[in-house]
Amino acid sequence: MTSIIKVNTFQDTNGNALFNSDGSGNVTMSANGAKNTPAFFVHKLTQQTLTNNTVTKITFDTEVFDTDNAFASDKFTVPTGKDGKYFIATNLFTDAGAVSNYQYANIEIYKNGARASYHVHDIRNNAGHQISLTSTLLMDLSASDYVEIYCRIADLSGSPHIDVNGTDFFSYFYGYRLIGA
Repeated sequence: MTSIIKVNTFQDTNGNALFNSDGSGNVTMSANGAKNTPAFFVHKLTQQTLTNNTVTKITFDTEVFDTDNAFASDKFTVPTGKDGKYFIATNLFTDAGAVSNYQYANIEIYKNGARASYHVHDIRNNAGHQISLTSTLLMDLSASDYVEIYCRIADLSGSPHIDVNGTDFFSYFYGYRLIGA
């Protein structure tokens, strides 16, 4: 025997809507605890020049989405009441130009102004001029904690830069709060 329950709105015992259905199979989560928010995705459309062998904060000039308006001034800040475990990720496409060669590069995820993650790409024995750096991290964050991206490149020519294609998402930064974790 099977049972079917039909509702447009599912509420908790206090009358708070947990989710709604439009009657066509589309469900909208209403309860904040059931959403992977805050969530954001930003990327670069402009080139950023780095000083050789110097840790530099990466700027992001285009927001694709920011559910809680928590991304500003090139950093994500956890809003009040949104403590939890977060998935944070970034990718930077770097290009030192055809006449130069990288020795190594690292990408760093910072939490509250201090390095929380360090990912290095060492190619000293096989130098090149283009690399893509990716880093991900699961982290506990509390209200007012903030996350930023930094990069350092050591280049034989002394003139590295981040080169970004304006139509593709080559360099980006995103994150979201995990539910149920």
